[in-house]
Amino acid sequence: MKTKYSTLTIFFLLLMTISLATCQKINAQQEIFGNKTITLEEADDATAAANATTSAKTDAASAAAEVEKKIQEKKAEDITATTGEQKSKLAAFLDQHPIKPLTWHNLVQHAIRNAVNQGLPANIIVLLLLFPFIAAIIAASRHIIGLRGFGIYIPAVLSVAFVSTEIVSGAIFFVAVLLAASLTRVVVKKFKFPYLPRTSMILWGVSVFILGLLILSSRLALHELLTINIFPLLILILLTENFMDSQLFNSQQEAFKLTFETLLIALVCSLIINQDVVQQFVLLYPEITLLGTALANYLIGRYKGLRLLEVLRFKGILSQEKYNYPVQDDQSE
Repeated sequence: MKTKYSTLTIFFLLLMTISLATCQKINAQQEIFGNKTITLEEADDATAAANATTSAKTDAASAAAEVEKKIQEKKAEDITATTGEQKSKLAAFLDQHPIKPLTWHNLVQHAIRNAVNQGLPANIIVLLLLFPFIAAIIAASRHIIGLRGFGIYIPAVLSVAFVSTEIVSGAIFFVAVLLAASLTRVVVKKFKFPYLPRTSMILWGVSVFILGLLILSSRLALHELLTINIFPLLILILLTENFMDSQLFNSQQEAFKLTFETLLIALVCSLIINQDVVQQFVLLYPEITLLGTALANYLIGRYKGLRLLEVLRFKGILSQEKYNYPVQDDQSE
């Protein structure tokens, strides 16, 4: 009996041992499968994160590529840039129109052709020939029409800046500069600073405002505003001082009126500069351009009549004087 019980006990212990071993093996396998499941989930998460990162990088790269494409397109059409298609267009235009033999009336044409062949950009020559013509237009708008604006140099430089930035983008930045200058002036005025510190503080406010506008443009994907060149932008910002000076001697309404007239004159001049026909004419006939500009300035200077806006303003008074002119009695005594 003892042997029987001993055998049963040994069998029972062996069965328990096998059962415990089997349970441990099952638990081990479950842990392994559980770890594999966690590993797969982590792998899926890592893959999703990698895909998201790749997608973000791809979107950023595509956005940067689109901005770069816009910049290259703007440079290609920008007459103020020394490189690009516009330069080659004007040079090709000269090649398509051979010059006649050297005579007394085409000395400038020959000089320009030789300079272009030596590497001088043709668009720079066009701008130098057009700038006096633009100044004559601004003088006529002041002396004959009656538009004042900020003198003659500011509208002329602003028109060239609009050619570089494109008219819509340039007008947006111009309005933004004036708005920032007006808001900053209201704040700075409370501190009663002297002139130079006050102007410097206003320029600081304008720069911060323009920086915020550019950052907002990048968030909204406004590529037309992101491709602006730094030098036209600096010209627009520096006009803040002229706007502030106009407010020192005039009311704010009068200052805004001068600013609007300056903007109007600059926009008209930039439209003229942007015309291919005008660029090709001044490049092909520089003698006529220079002499015609000088003659136009002479005629403008000799004009002694009323300005057009003054005629419209005093039209009622002028008509009354015309019809109520006293008739002299020619009867002799």
